Amino acid sequence: MRLRYAVQPHQTEAVDAIVTAFAGQPHLAGPGNAPLRIGADRLLANVRAVQSARGLPVSATLVPSAGCAVNLDVEMETGTGKTYAYIKTIFELHRAYGWGKFILVVPGLAIREGVDRTFAQTAEHFMAAYGRKARFFVYRSRHLHRLESFASGPGINVMIINMQSFTGAERRRIHTERDDFQSRRPIDVLAGTRPILILDEPQRMEGGRTLGALASFHPTAILRWSATHRTVRNLVHRLDAPDAHRRGLVKRIAVHGVTAPGVSEDGLRRLQIREAVRAHLEQEERLRPYRVKVLSLFFIDSVARYRDYARPDGKGDYARAFEDEFRRATGSDAPGSVHRGYFSVDRRTGRLTDPAAPDDEDAFDLILRDRERLLSPDEPVRFLFSHSALREGWDNPNVFVICLLKRGDSTISRRQEVGRGLRLAVAADGERVTDPALNELTVITPESYREFVAGLQREFPRPPAVRDATTARPAPASRPRPAHLITLDSAALIAACVTALNARLPAAPPRYTITTATGSRDARVPPVPAGSAHDLLGDLAAATGLTRRTIAAILTAITPAAFAGFALDPRAFLTETARIITEQRGYAEQPVSDRPAKPPPGR
Repeated sequence: MRLRYAVQPHQTEAVDAIVTAFAGQPHLAGPGNAPLRIGADRLLANVRAVQSARGLPVSATLVPSAGCAVNLDVEMETGTGKTYAYIKTIFELHRAYGWGKFILVVPGLAIREGVDRTFAQTAEHFMAAYGRKARFFVYRSRHLHRLESFASGPGINVMIINMQSFTGAERRRIHTERDDFQSRRPIDVLAGTRPILILDEPQRMEGGRTLGALASFHPTAILRWSATHRTVRNLVHRLDAPDAHRRGLVKRIAVHGVTAPGVSEDGLRRLQIREAVRAHLEQEERLRPYRVKVLSLFFIDSVARYRDYARPDGKGDYARAFEDEFRRATGSDAPGSVHRGYFSVDRRTGRLTDPAAPDDEDAFDLILRDRERLLSPDEPVRFLFSHSALREGWDNPNVFVICLLKRGDSTISRRQEVGRGLRLAVAADGERVTDPALNELTVITPESYREFVAGLQREFPRPPAVRDATTARPAPASRPRPAHLITLDSAALIAACVTALNARLPAAPPRYTITTATGSRDARVPPVPAGSAHDLLGDLAAATGLTRRTIAAILTAITPAAFAGFALDPRAFLTETARIITEQRGYAEQPVSDRPAKPPPGR
């Protein structure tokens, strides 16, 4: 399918703010950008007029940065089409003033590839509006001939570059005279065009080293576009989170906070996965008449929790739990076809790696390939798992559920993660779905509703409305440290273990409650699905030193209520059961005179 683009007022407002700030600049075309011909006083007056018209704080002066006197800030909420808006700005600045050299700086490879894709997707749209196409390319140090075309080519020329290419390990390449570039420095050729710099996510580029490197481009002006500016210089347009929600430009947010006191992290994660599958299936049922495909995105704390090559099938705990829960909820016998992990791929081994670490640019090819294909009903993949590769620079309009299988931290913010699903949905024909009732993003979080919303409020200067809260409270279960391993096999031990397990494992079938703004529902945890990968007999035999036959005799004799905890949290059940069995074996093994006072069964 092809996404369809349309002129939208909120994007045009952002573009107009930039263009109006340069009012009075003559239209001058040439091989490089013409320098500013309007004085600082006129430029400041323009900026202040734009700010006053939009109700923004009025600048006292033009605030310089990176060696450039003109720095204009645009704040646009995630999901409102920031990339489209600054591409349109490029066309408008060229039409109004003749500027045609633009360098688009991004903080990482994923954003770079996403911007490159958007230029390609919008080419025909802008051709219809402006009668021309922009020449664009991604900077790569091994393709320096493209810099020559950028510098000398007529019309609109855009170079997309990630900041590591001129601040990191590759910095030397762009600042060194090259024999294969006529003994010139690439940075000098670029600086000679007096480019306009467009910074995407400039809050990631505030370090002194980065600002100094930006100055080496000798920019005519710097335009900063972000939803979360860290430093504001001359703000000329603001579309913040509340405004975006009020105008129906992004999805509403519904938070389901899953809390499970006394349950292990693994048990909590399974509850989250269960709730995410349920929410996804409900969204599919609701949106099926509108031909909208639903996607769910899981952010995980470790790649190995999803893809574990130490296991024969390569599946980690999260992949196994997801398939169990999807099979239980749908009856599907092939859950593996509906989920996929988007991580870096090591081309030498073909295995997934942590995308936060490697510098290999090719590692992101798989992550961003065929993004539109995910929107097709013919593509079976509906559930996506990612560690950090999809944290920024990637979004898909039909992400309706985001499940955070991790704790919030300072590295990956709630706002970045939630932002991956804020864009308005599209139908199978590529048309945007604007009905607010159909655009709601469900966020499944391991924090309570209040904790999660408080975190959002810290990250959003003016936070959006968040609709509801969900709390899951399963029966508590203790997780003491397992005792030492011993061996014993007797009818007396089996009987003692059965008595102790019946008395001390949770007496009632595990239940948990989902509470929202509209009410609550009580649910019993279902049995572990057939085909579960847990080898309970083997694991307990290894943990206690008893034979599988003895363990089987114990487990088949305990009550269903005592065994029901296995469905909620197999690992916690195993740990507690092993502890109780090992404790009972210790009593049975010691002479009566040496035994400590035995705790009552129901403690």
